[in-house]
Amino acid sequence: MIYSIVKKEWLKIKYLVLSMFALSIFVLAYFWFKIDFLFSTIEPKSMMWYRFITLEQKPYQYFSYLFYVTAILISCFQFIPEKMGKKIKIMIHLPIDMHKSLFMHLFVGFFYLLAVCTLFTISSYFILLNYYPYELIFIALKDLGFYLLSSIILYLGISATIIERQTSFSMLKLFITLFVTVVFHKNIYSSFDLFWLVLLISMFFITLDSFYSIKEQRVKSKIYKLLVLVSFSLVSYFSYNTYINKYKQSSNKYYIFYSPIKKEFVYQKNFGGHHFKYGIKNKGSFDRETYESYLPFVYWRNLDIQKKLPIIIDNESFDKKTIKESRLSFSYKPEELKRQELNFFPFINPISNIGMIRFPEEFILFKDKEIRVYNFEEKLDLALTDKIKNLVDNHNVSFPIKNIWGKATNLKPFDLGYFFLDAKDKLFKINRADNKIYLKEVVYPKNIEIKHIKISENRQQKLAGFAISKNNKFYLIDYKTLDFRALQLDNFDYKTMRLQLISNPKYYLIRYTDEKSYHVAIFDKNFEKIDQEIFK
Repeated sequence: MIYSIVKKEWLKIKYLVLSMFALSIFVLAYFWFKIDFLFSTIEPKSMMWYRFITLEQKPYQYFSYLFYVTAILISCFQFIPEKMGKKIKIMIHLPIDMHKSLFMHLFVGFFYLLAVCTLFTISSYFILLNYYPYELIFIALKDLGFYLLSSIILYLGISATIIERQTSFSMLKLFITLFVTVVFHKNIYSSFDLFWLVLLISMFFITLDSFYSIKEQRVKSKIYKLLVLVSFSLVSYFSYNTYINKYKQSSNKYYIFYSPIKKEFVYQKNFGGHHFKYGIKNKGSFDRETYESYLPFVYWRNLDIQKKLPIIIDNESFDKKTIKESRLSFSYKPEELKRQELNFFPFINPISNIGMIRFPEEFILFKDKEIRVYNFEEKLDLALTDKIKNLVDNHNVSFPIKNIWGKATNLKPFDLGYFFLDAKDKLFKINRADNKIYLKEVVYPKNIEIKHIKISENRQQKLAGFAISKNNKFYLIDYKTLDFRALQLDNFDYKTMRLQLISNPKYYLIRYTDEKSYHVAIFDKNFEKIDQEIFK
């Protein structure tokens, strides 16, 4: 009987499977050609690694849709003919257990789905092996494995939809299947996504429920109900995260500045649809022209055009050059806490007699037990890796590295390299310049636990960025000495709040908000707090 089921199912889908194998060969050939073309035309070739790991532009991402289409087609070719020919009831009247009958029908579809996906996976491995380091290829294999998991869930869901006797239940199962597939589809997968295996088991029971519906029955097992409940919770959690990460847009109800003329905070309140209100808290409102007149360091271009520069404030003269050169802005969003999928970054190498920083041929990889350097020609650059190993040993760096921060781009005037926290909470800075590698320990207040650092190489070379501690303390980092300077920001929460620092010739303004309350603090050039306010 088992042989008969397998043969029957094969006869229904054999032309589809053969066609999918033929299509797979064509797609893989195109994939190889495109990869080779991109690597042969881009300079440097390491830019393709940057696209993969930093920009999340993975060359095989469209394979997921091929997996999904294969799953849908196999399911349709298996069960639609049975449904249309009203032969679906034969499946439940075979001389074997209903569970076994369904399992055998689904196993055939799963086997050929697995065969097609395995062809893609193995072929992709050998193609990518010529162009990417092994660590990136491992990510590709992991992603393809999750594409397969998602396509199996889709296969079971579509099968359940087709087999289901009642139209309303069929539409519900179709909606659930498509919704789950959309939620599960993403650029980066982690071990946490293995929880979707629970949903895979649930989808089998949902398909079994459709199978029972042919006899006007339903699955009533407590295990089934528990799995559905757990699956519903998982889908709700993942769908909420997907919405927050992909679709939720931040907005500002208030734009708040400090007026050097009024010596008070002035605000622009946004009502939407280009409707605004300007004013000073608890002191009334005014028109836009008055608002702009209170902020000469913000609207200095207007003053320049109107020939009103330099401007005198507190017996100090501020001309166009002074205002322009003082302007600086740092920003922070909780989304920046998200780590890159692999600690693999371009190993920037500024050359002192070349004006622009070139994108490097080499990438630096922070592994659990060592730091490596890769280049396209050799893959593992043994010479640079050995140099770093000697520096690491001399500075007593402890592994594994807890976190890495830096600006992984050559589009900047200078390069400070990468800051990393070792296993003993010592902070180091590693950088390269004029083909030399430098490693330096950065001394910081030992009573803090660093959660985030943002580096900003800028032409002022006064502030290198900022650091945030676990207890929500905010520190500016001196550009030359890398000393940490604490600033008091009341009620700041790095997990929920966005932050922006704005510099002008007289002050440092810091705004931070969770979109419920809008906080602002003003500091002088010696980092002494002048005033603070909250808007709601």
